[in-house]
Amino acid sequence: MLTVSDIMTTDVVTIRSSAKVAQAIALMQSHRVRALVVEKAVKGGAHSMLTERDIVYKLTAQDKDPTHTMVCEIMNTPCIVVEPTLSLTAVAKQFLEFDLQRAPVVEEGQLVGIVSIRDIIMNSNVEPVDLPNDWADKAEAALRHKRLCWGEDCQITEESEVALGVLEELNA
Repeated sequence: MLTVSDIMTTDVVTIRSSAKVAQAIALMQSHRVRALVVEKAVKGGAHSMLTERDIVYKLTAQDKDPTHTMVCEIMNTPCIVVEPTLSLTAVAKQFLEFDLQRAPVVEEGQLVGIVSIRDIIMNSNVEPVDLPNDWADKAEAALRHKRLCWGEDCQITEESEVALGVLEELNA
């Protein structure tokens, strides 16, 4: 079973809470990231997050100046952190419960990475499904047949049976 440590990003971009938001935006642009982990303000303190949503909703939408606004004024705090040994199911449940898209990964008080919903999706163990090239046509034929043929006396051709099977799988 995969854990957070198997899928997390270890190259985390951080920023101080006292930095200006303009610096945070520049960091996000240059590193092409959607969030920054805000460093602990004091030893033993907690990590925080600054996301693109924080900037747009708490700064831009309120017409605040990023050169005069500090990160600590708009960051998410307190921040939910996850342990690297957590299963993907468990972290997904935490993301759902707290409406999160990403979280710092902390082990023994030290930042070791960041995990996001994208990491979960891109690393999920999902078996690929091979659909026939004409699956859409078959599904459409099944839908037409289902609409036009109501009783048991309907004659179903082999092709329609396949299409009906596809429809039943899609409905399952």
